[in-house]
Amino acid sequence: MTNVGFGNLARHVMMQTQMTSVKGNMDRLSLELASGLKSDVGQSVGGDFQMLNDINRQLTVLDSYDHSVLDARMFTDTLQITLDRVQTMSSDLSADLITTAANGTGSAAATASDAAMQDFDTLISSLNGRTGDKSLFAGAAVDGAATISADEMMTHLSAAVAGAATVSDVITAVDDWFMSPGGGFETVGYLGSSDYLSPFQLSESQSASAEIKADDEELRILMRDMATAAIANDPGLALSPEEKLELLDTAGQSLLSNQDALTHTRAGLGYAEERIEIAETQNASSRTALTMAHNDIVTVDSTEVAGQFQAAQYQLEMIYTVTARLNSMSLMDYMR
Repeated sequence: MTNVGFGNLARHVMMQTQMTSVKGNMDRLSLELASGLKSDVGQSVGGDFQMLNDINRQLTVLDSYDHSVLDARMFTDTLQITLDRVQTMSSDLSADLITTAANGTGSAAATASDAAMQDFDTLISSLNGRTGDKSLFAGAAVDGAATISADEMMTHLSAAVAGAATVSDVITAVDDWFMSPGGGFETVGYLGSSDYLSPFQLSESQSASAEIKADDEELRILMRDMATAAIANDPGLALSPEEKLELLDTAGQSLLSNQDALTHTRAGLGYAEERIEIAETQNASSRTALTMAHNDIVTVDSTEVAGQFQAAQYQLEMIYTVTARLNSMSLMDYMR
């Protein structure tokens, strides 16, 4: 009996199998070149995803810290800008009041008192300012206003000074309303929290606090002094021009004395801003290192993959050449 060989047929089947394998490999390499990512990360980490999971977790935590840093920077920057504007305004008003008291007349006193009222209104509006969804000077009560309006305060103050017979009486009444424990400012004027805003968590080990509220002493003094100058024009007091000038001088001198306290407050805020900047830099450095470690695991070397793709392409061309040669054989040749 004659034996019939199947060598070429077997070779043809083997070529088809290799062609399918090489095409699959080329598809994988093409995808990796396009995406820059490894198609089988599990093989890259040897089946142990612990390190990759840790890196991803740390990057997620950094995302939350970055949000907190941004929130802190916006809050403290706005707070600093507001305090700068308020301090400049109070310094200018102080100079105007002292100058008016020294050289002014009754009409000048009335004009200066009106200007103080405008500044007082600006001050109260500033203390009720917001950034994003947070009240600036209300402490932990970030959702609401820090104080009642300037007009409402002046209404309460007019009632407080009613019947005051001397400039000293007026000064004492206004001071009591703003500064005394359980006084008007504490009971009806201040609407914020007794607690400061919680610190901003900037990183695992760093935080920054902006412990400034509208009921802090230096800000109460600021409101008191501006209100004292503004109330000089209160018709219920019927002050003489000389008494108005005396009231303006007292307010102006106190505003001047309060400048150091305001500067100290702003310096403390500046320290918080510095901590925020440091944390932002450190977090960015950590993110860079983590991202590099993450990329080492999940991304491909494009040069290496391109070389592998070219090699696979050459291999596929060789398979096509051999297959074409097999396909050109006669049936008898094919089965040898």
